[in-house]
Amino acid sequence: MLRPLADRLRSEVLDAFSTLKPSEAEEERYHDLAEKNADGTITAEERKELESIVSANTLLSLLRKEAREVLNHR
Repeated sequence: MLRPLADRLRSEVLDAFSTLKPSEAEEERYHDLAEKNADGTITAEERKELESIVSANTLLSLLRKEAREVLNHR
């Protein structure tokens, strides 16, 4: 995702990407929804929200990983 832009991104920007993470409130919401999902009490709307959070966290993880790799090769 970042690799095509890696040569044009400043180290400060890559460093910011490498430390991206959800807020405490977002983490708490994720855990609440995950618990409801495990208990079988999650609503359809909450399941969609949980799926969105999981997708966003996956994207953040990929961005962090790529940013760290690019920084390590500079």
